Amino acid sequence: MEGSAVQHTPLFDLSTATLVYVAPRTGTNGVSDYADDILRFARERLARVVEVRHGGSSADGVADVLRGRGEIRRAVAEAEGPVILHTEQSGGVLLPFWGLIGARASVRSATVHDAPLSVWLPFRTKLVSRNRYVQHGLHYPILPILERFERRAMRDVLLFALTRSGARATERVLAHDSVRQSFLPVPDRPQLPPLSKRPLAVGLFGYVYRGKGFDRLVELREAIDDRIEIRVAGRGTESLPAVPGVTILGAVEGPEEDAFFASIRAMIVPYGKRSSYGPETHVASSAITRALAYQTPVVATRYPGLDDEALVFETVAELAEAVTALLGDDVALDTEAERVEALRRRLTTENAFERYAEEWQRALAGVTR
Repeated sequence: MEGSAVQHTPLFDLSTATLVYVAPRTGTNGVSDYADDILRFARERLARVVEVRHGGSSADGVADVLRGRGEIRRAVAEAEGPVILHTEQSGGVLLPFWGLIGARASVRSATVHDAPLSVWLPFRTKLVSRNRYVQHGLHYPILPILERFERRAMRDVLLFALTRSGARATERVLAHDSVRQSFLPVPDRPQLPPLSKRPLAVGLFGYVYRGKGFDRLVELREAIDDRIEIRVAGRGTESLPAVPGVTILGAVEGPEEDAFFASIRAMIVPYGKRSSYGPETHVASSAITRALAYQTPVVATRYPGLDDEALVFETVAELAEAVTALLGDDVALDTEAERVEALRRRLTTENAFERYAEEWQRALAGVTR
């Protein structure tokens, strides 16, 4: 009725709740880095945090999954008061998916790192992954069935995706009422010189795997102005074939990583299709957040999820034209620097955790009334 007070459900106090948190072991991959950051704030807000750690993609066997499920069940059963069971889900990583099914927590939630599906390859054990024909033969023929299986498994789970488009796609593919949007936080990194004071260069950065654009170096070198150096760094890049006019550095960490970003004015992300089957993935790129941490703008070809933080163009030719114009224009670089700084201030780990905390509070308020 017009003029009547709106009734709001009071938020639940997380300081009386237990969080059972399922994530890859520290140092495993980008998901484990994300988990470590989120846990710093979770420990400050919840009464108790119980970690259940596991291997990365293809690292665990059936026995590992069964052992992990038992650990999750015990942690939930032994907890006092309300219990939140949260898992960090990504492609081919088994325990976060199988450990969530059937668990009797007050609230079950999950972050979908490879939206719009949670696990993609639910039978990719260590043994199965040794033979790509077995791996794909086991999953590819039953993809529609696997999607329906994920839809049923995630039906009553509070889901989060790390990009705007990923959240909407997950709602559609998993037939989920409402997938909450979160984001990858920007890590802390040193302050670098202004963009216009850095060398006239662009960079590609990150782990080498299919679809990230490292196979397009020849095309990029031909399209980008010869005066602009192309520098490449990240784990696995040392194995890339040499390309004239491209400097390949290999893995960089610590001061070497600082120096790499100090040597470029922008990072380019020429992503392409990452999987040969299944729905298109929506990327939350840790390489992009790393660039933002170093006050470095990102220019990308269009791919689902990248437009949350990057300047996006349809083709490599358009990307090259934009890069050439940007790097030669100090005013445009200053404008981009301001945009990047605003993103750095907003995309903090504390703000990312608050997305979870608010939704957990609402969910617990609903189940404890």
